Amino acid sequence: MQTVSLIYLQQVMNVPRGISFWIIIPFQISALLGLQVWSFYSNRYGRVQALKIGGFIWIGGCLIAMILPPLSNNFEINNFNIDSIKMLILFLTILFVGFGASTAYLIPWSLLPDAIDHDPEKAAGVYTAWMVLCQKLGIALSVGLFGYLLTLTGFKQAACQGIIDITQPDSALITVRICMGLIPSILVYWGLLIMRKWDQELITN
Repeated sequence: MQTVSLIYLQQVMNVPRGISFWIIIPFQISALLGLQVWSFYSNRYGRVQALKIGGFIWIGGCLIAMILPPLSNNFEINNFNIDSIKMLILFLTILFVGFGASTAYLIPWSLLPDAIDHDPEKAAGVYTAWMVLCQKLGIALSVGLFGYLLTLTGFKQAACQGIIDITQPDSALITVRICMGLIPSILVYWGLLIMRKWDQELITN
């Protein structure tokens, strides 16, 4: 999502270039605040439960982002109109996504010691190395796959070099929306399915 966010904001949502670079900051602020909330929640109700709630919030935010209507091409932040309402909804959606996504920064790493403790060999270095490796591979593969999908759908790469007034084909815009909303939602839900019996499996082992 971080890879596709700028293209999503500029090309799909028509957010002015000067604003689009700053609008990602609320995501980071919301994620930082979310860390505190989910830390408190997980201590009281359990880490897996916090992961489930945060994951579903994340999925909801992604799906909303996928269907948001774009701003008009002559959008100006100083004028209050329908575009201002759309911008406010986009802003709230970004906060919503950041709050839910913050569980991914907190909960998996807090569950790592449990996995290590239930391994008789206590191979802490191996667990940590694999976790970091999988994250790096996921980032690399997602960037490569996203670029390949954009190429297949006819995305005009000149727009990535600063020319933002080029009309993109509908197929490329739909692909960006899918990469921003549907694909992350499926992956997050898949992760929640994998983690649904975490506590019971640890108790059994």
